[in-house]
Amino acid sequence: MADYLSGSINFTGLGGGVDFAQVIDGLKKIEQVPMNRLTLWKADWQRRKDAFGDLRTELATFKNVVDGMDTLEEFLVKTASSSNAAVASATTSSAALEGTYRIEVNKLASNGIWTFNDTFADKTQQVNTSTTDQSFVYTYKGTTRTMTVPPGTTLDGLKNIINNDPQNPGVRASFVQNGNAWTFQMHGMDLGSEASLTIDASTNLSKLPGNDPTKWQTQQATDAEFRVNGWPATGWLKSTSNTVSNVIEGLNISLKDVGTTQLTVATDIEKIKEKITAFVDGMNAVRSKITEQTKVDSNKATISADKSASLFQAQKGSILTGNYGVQLISSRLKTAIADKSTGFEYQYKDGNINRGDIYSSLAQIGILTNAEEGNPNYGLLTIDQEKLDAALKNNPTAVAELFAADGIGVSDSPDFSYQSKVNGVTKAGIYDVSYEVDASGKIVNAVIDGRPAKVDDASHTLTSMDGNSRGLLLQVDNLAPGSYSSRVRIKQGKAADIDGMLTDMLGKNGTLAVLENNYTDIMDDIDKKIESETSRIEKWERTMRNQFATLSATLARYDQLNQSLQSQITQLSKQ
Repeated sequence: MADYLSGSINFTGLGGGVDFAQVIDGLKKIEQVPMNRLTLWKADWQRRKDAFGDLRTELATFKNVVDGMDTLEEFLVKTASSSNAAVASATTSSAALEGTYRIEVNKLASNGIWTFNDTFADKTQQVNTSTTDQSFVYTYKGTTRTMTVPPGTTLDGLKNIINNDPQNPGVRASFVQNGNAWTFQMHGMDLGSEASLTIDASTNLSKLPGNDPTKWQTQQATDAEFRVNGWPATGWLKSTSNTVSNVIEGLNISLKDVGTTQLTVATDIEKIKEKITAFVDGMNAVRSKITEQTKVDSNKATISADKSASLFQAQKGSILTGNYGVQLISSRLKTAIADKSTGFEYQYKDGNINRGDIYSSLAQIGILTNAEEGNPNYGLLTIDQEKLDAALKNNPTAVAELFAADGIGVSDSPDFSYQSKVNGVTKAGIYDVSYEVDASGKIVNAVIDGRPAKVDDASHTLTSMDGNSRGLLLQVDNLAPGSYSSRVRIKQGKAADIDGMLTDMLGKNGTLAVLENNYTDIMDDIDKKIESETSRIEKWERTMRNQFATLSATLARYDQLNQSLQSQITQLSKQ
């Protein structure tokens, strides 16, 4: 009774041996059934969210693959070998044409260097031994600088005066060690005949006289001289640098010594195949993960829903079977694989001219989906190596464009040509073009992608001002009076297409984020219900314990009365 009045509810065995604590615990288990169901329900939603996290990981891994192959520079690997690397070597870009190039080097580009013939025993030896200021004067690339050299200036001090000059036009003073002595040297930092260097006669240092040919050894700044495939037949191509990038498209040539070499440019087919294989493997990893998360196994052993700890133990399906979000992701990826690349067109005949693209879909180069049910690779991409090899042998550039075209413009008409676009503004796609040329040769009624285009009759160009084609510039080549219509295509390869799709899926407002946030909201709502149930059960338990405590106290009082009566009866029976 004292325990009851003190508020304690820790009792057991009161009231005729009845264990009321056990009774309450049993009743509490019944009361907790809804909350337990909520807890299991939340766990199922967490499993779904975790499954999307696993899918996100696979999609991000695949995105890293396509990120590394969504431009021609990354995908179309070309190499340049040299028959005599000591004379010249080269690096390539995707624009380099396959073939051989004979490089004949007559002279390397050099910088101007002046080296003083006399040596100094120490860098601290004075170059101005007079009591007045003297001058060191030089001219570099047409700019003359006069350095004031105070009395007592050392050889090292002169170097610092020259190098630290805030208006230094591009020279460097330094020393050359000759045994135990030091030689002063001036370098022009640029190559080529325009970077001439002279130490002027007006230099009057005590120990370092000016332009005296008996005191200085000079190297004149000269241009590199070379020929490509015997051209020019007389004279030489010249360059102010020994790195030449504007002579052969796509080649960056390093001239190294006088002599002749042959550069051979070839496409690295094996590197391209490695990238294609990585693409297929990446996509298959995503497809395999989706299959794993959505498959239905008719042979799966299930547990009664009343006894299972999870909804998924009671069904034949997997964690995301029937999930709309996964179906949407899977559908978008499958469509991207099956469709033509953006801006590509199947090849067709226009009179005697082939128009369109040699390869516009992955199936044309041997990349297909395995449709054989029961096959372990069912639903995955496969590569027909024989067909892929044939495509790469036939036209590796066309294969590369299918994967990695990065805004390549193509006109489908002989009457106008693609000129340029605005990166980041003009979208890839196929755009209808129409215009008229009047009797005076002026362009009128120009339309691109269904919108009026800007006409410049001086340059004969059309510019798209609106829509996805905004910034597209076309050159009108046929100015004969008449009406003209055709299309222009801005091509974007599969890698870039899928990269953009994956960016959208993985973004903070993308498909996965929306689903994951939705599941988080659902679990937050369940948490609130669990919190409410917890509060209800705690209140219920307090009420029950108070009620049973009252009952126990009442029973105890009646037990005492019973014992008292029994005692009185016993006493009466003895009389």
